[in-house]
Amino acid sequence: MAPRRCICGRSAHLPLCDGSHAAEGWSCETLPAARHPRIYAAGPHHHTVADRLAHARRGGALHRLRGPVEAELLVIITDGADLDDLAPALARVRAERRRVVVLGADPALVGAAFPGASVVWVPQADHPAVLWRQLVAALDQPEQARASTPAPTVFLSHATADETRLQPAIEALRRVGVSVFSCGDSIPGGTRWWDHIRAALHAADRFVLVLSPAARASTWCAFEAGAAMAWDKPIQLVSLDGAPPPSFLAHLQMQDVGRIQALRPWLTADEALIEALLAPLSRSPTPG
Repeated sequence: MAPRRCICGRSAHLPLCDGSHAAEGWSCETLPAARHPRIYAAGPHHHTVADRLAHARRGGALHRLRGPVEAELLVIITDGADLDDLAPALARVRAERRRVVVLGADPALVGAAFPGASVVWVPQADHPAVLWRQLVAALDQPEQARASTPAPTVFLSHATADETRLQPAIEALRRVGVSVFSCGDSIPGGTRWWDHIRAALHAADRFVLVLSPAARASTWCAFEAGAAMAWDKPIQLVSLDGAPPPSFLAHLQMQDVGRIQALRPWLTADEALIEALLAPLSRSPTPG
């Protein structure tokens, strides 16, 4: 009788058996890795894209494969907001080369999560046909090794009232290697908080102002934005409520979390916020 597998729950290597059922024909041997020339990996929101690429280019879609996988080339399609969903699946893959296709988000930010991989940027498109053409054109480009560069440092200016909503997005940025300064958790207790704010703002590569009714009423948010402009920091505006920015920042493009979620209703509120924060900041950074 061929060996069987169980999910008895007692093994540290689930879903394999712990060996106590060997006399009954159960097995704890690991499955051999399946070998593919190309594997396409994407988060749940882009599974159809991975399926279509796998069919058109004679590869495999990772979400349809089980067990460990080996590949000559692993192509990762991500918008940056789905990295947590992708992580368990990517852990099953051993690939000779990796290529990351970044949809809409900043390639410097997202690419930092995949050191050594070739990174190509594709503008986010709401129409599937447009997105498909852009993907094909990007993947037809020759692979170029990406120089290993440190992830950018970001000064996140926000109102204290918004800290709870922002924390998941802050943690997501940090997981991909971005250094985020947030007053809520970046200032050691018992220290001169203003000195830390000034030093962090001066050292930051980018300044992100999260707009909300509380932020618009905050003197400190306005002061930090003014200092960022004085120091010629690239500035990104992210709106939580869709209201226009203050007049002295009205010349800057604003990411509207509500609009992002309306255009892509499959995104949760947290994912829409992460996408807004990962919007292209450094492809052609301009000072505020």
